[in-house]
Amino acid sequence: MLVSLAENAGFCNGVRRAVKIAEESTEEKTEWYTLGPLVHNDDVINHFKQRGIAVLDNIEEIHLSNDEPERGIIIRSHGVSPELIERAREKGFKIKDATCPLVKRVHDIVRLLSDAEYDIVIFGDSEHPEVQGIAGWSGQNVKIVANLDEARLLGKTAKLGLVSQTTKDEKEFFAVAAALLDTARELRVFNTICSATRKRQEAAWVICQDVDLMLVVGDRKSSNTNTLFKECVKTGVKTFRIMNASEIEADWFRGISKTGITAGASTPDWIIKEVLDRMTDYEENKQEQQETMEQEIQEQSNLEEESTEQLSQEQDSPQVAETSANEESFAKMEAEMAGFASPSRGDIIKGIVIQVLDDDVMVDVGGKSEGIIPLRELSLKDVESAKELVAVGDEIEVKVLKWDDDGTILLSKKRVDSEKELDRLEQYAQEDKIIEGTIIESVKGGLLVDVGIIAFLPASHVDDGYVKNLDEYIGQTLEFKIIEFNRNKRRGSQIVLSRRELVAEEKARLKEHFWQEIEEGQTRTGKIKRIVDYGAFIDLGGYEGLLHVSEIDHRRIEHPSNVLNEGDELDVYILALDREKERVSLSRKKLLKSPWEIVVEKYQEGDIIEGTIVRIASFGAFVEIEPGVDGLVHISQMADFRVEKPEDVVSVGEKANLKILSIDPGQKRIGLSIKEARNDMESQEVEDYLENQEDNE
Repeated sequence: MLVSLAENAGFCNGVRRAVKIAEESTEEKTEWYTLGPLVHNDDVINHFKQRGIAVLDNIEEIHLSNDEPERGIIIRSHGVSPELIERAREKGFKIKDATCPLVKRVHDIVRLLSDAEYDIVIFGDSEHPEVQGIAGWSGQNVKIVANLDEARLLGKTAKLGLVSQTTKDEKEFFAVAAALLDTARELRVFNTICSATRKRQEAAWVICQDVDLMLVVGDRKSSNTNTLFKECVKTGVKTFRIMNASEIEADWFRGISKTGITAGASTPDWIIKEVLDRMTDYEENKQEQQETMEQEIQEQSNLEEESTEQLSQEQDSPQVAETSANEESFAKMEAEMAGFASPSRGDIIKGIVIQVLDDDVMVDVGGKSEGIIPLRELSLKDVESAKELVAVGDEIEVKVLKWDDDGTILLSKKRVDSEKELDRLEQYAQEDKIIEGTIIESVKGGLLVDVGIIAFLPASHVDDGYVKNLDEYIGQTLEFKIIEFNRNKRRGSQIVLSRRELVAEEKARLKEHFWQEIEEGQTRTGKIKRIVDYGAFIDLGGYEGLLHVSEIDHRRIEHPSNVLNEGDELDVYILALDREKERVSLSRKKLLKSPWEIVVEKYQEGDIIEGTIVRIASFGAFVEIEPGVDGLVHISQMADFRVEKPEDVVSVGEKANLKILSIDPGQKRIGLSIKEARNDMESQEVEDYLENQEDNE
């Protein structure tokens, strides 16, 4: 037995959106209720009941107090009257409006009709919550007709407006409209039936032409499921209506070779999959058929989500025009509802933002449906939330990407912005103008630059010479020229940048200024650009000078990198200039105190210090007391006894306590004594001991 699944089966966007709002609410600390069943499906209701969202039939059932947890009401997808919403607010409930946007549009229409003093007729089931909600927005002069016979019983009136429950049969609606032509001097008809309902019916009819048996999956309270069931029965094919897989009976399929399945707009995917799983028991190739059906379900689910989950407009209904402007409003509304000037794929249109969530934006672009901008299509820049970029009431330009089955339009603001940026940048390229951009990332071969859109900066064009570390440029805002522009390029970057010429021009200007200002004897601050074995090249702001290794410090430096780091800034002395050869000799040593200056400031004769034996001679030992300054311990000052050879008493590298006997800065000589230091220290220890003895007596 072959099984076929109808297209468009299962959740519509309005129901999917309501379910999403409820799912998100389960993560909050607020205690949430739905005002009436969220959708007409007991399995969905039970699912949310288990997750803490109960159904509240009457808001008067709950009395809020300050010591109780915060509570909120989720308005179901069918919508409710404005009086109920206001009452919930008065009682202190938080409000989340999950009303289907298409139903909200019906609310706007009937309110406009009521303000213009039209009698209103609603084609629908008077017991259905959607119809009751519409009636609540319709004012006093409203009547509900369930069929053609009831429509024919209506009396005469001057002005009459007709709308429909969104899930009704379109042919029946047109028949009712025709019957009302003789009842009013002025009749305004708004076809408010959801296109998703019609498409489900058409898809079910197509399946019915090629199967022996039809299953319609959905809750018995669901109006669109009941309509689907009736449409399938009308085709003459054997049809069963089931709520879930448990209601399937094996006897139905005796002698059946082909079975079709469809589902109402409030039927969740998991129920459809359970039905498909059950059907595999009756198929000739169980595994293959199951995978095929589940793939169809997943593809339809992905298509629904990609096309967007229609979001609600703001909690407060849009302001209705004054009566004097009603004719213009009606003309516009009727044109939209009739589908005049409906945008096509690729069109760029203007719209008004009517709701902003973190991950998408709803836009009113006219017609019977709203458009959705997913977060990924909102901006050329990466953002965490759509609320960072747009607000309700903003007018924006968008591009139409695709139409969903139920009339929702998938839009992109990013692509409009991209085209505008490309127009601007193309003009800059043609006129060879300088642009500004921020480097955001390093990639293979260069850097990515944000110039309104993302452009590429090759490594060879980052500077006028080789750049060792590209990452140091990330985050910098610099100037560039466009060297390649190709709007239609599909691989690689459409825009290629360069700053090589700009850097060279700037360096030439700074160089000229440098040679005009530089003089020997000046002290300048520079940046270490390169370190070599014999010194370091210092950028002085327009020109580089050489700091030779011998001019880095007073002491001997093995290698410049032991003291200096590329990128560091330091003060240097202009030691010499050769203007003909354009050479600058620098000194750091000139700006540092000499080791002997440090010694004279730091030490005095008689001080006991510590030093390191660095060299031994026949007449004594040389001791380093500061880098670059050695003192002499004569052999006679090494010990209290006669010393034959200094190495008998001290060794190179040994630390020693020393007494400064003499300091001669002019001759750069320091006389030291190990013997005197030891005697002074021992005498001090004796004095300290005696003092302690006296203190203890």
